[in-house]
Amino acid sequence: MSAVGLAALALSACAEAPEIDPIAQKTMIGLSERAVLTCMGGAPARVTRPAEATEIWTYRSGVTTTDSPPWAVGTNFSLLTGEKPCDVRIVMTNAHVSQVSYALPDGRALPSGRQCSFPVWTCAALRATQ
Repeated sequence: MSAVGLAALALSACAEAPEIDPIAQKTMIGLSERAVLTCMGGAPARVTRPAEATEIWTYRSGVTTTDSPPWAVGTNFSLLTGEKPCDVRIVMTNAHVSQVSYALPDGRALPSGRQCSFPVWTCAALRATQ
């Protein structure tokens, strides 16, 4: 396969941007504590920073995925690893979501080519009603 063909394959693997992260960022910012507890469920691990009126909620409900097709194994090495758990970290400032971020359970950044998928659709529906 020529270099041009390989480049085309690599670019086509990147053509579809992951939807979970942009949707979470767009729909969860501004949600109240109550709304997050409703849509994410359960009790998250919490770290409180009272001086900043901030709490960091960590949900261990995510799974790392990739949106690359299986034939892209030669161009996207993240396909070689299966699904792994990831944390969804929600920063609450003055009782409302101010940031959504993702990390591996040990705190490291997600591997290149992977995203953290989690059940954001319920939160998106709540945002539409607020």
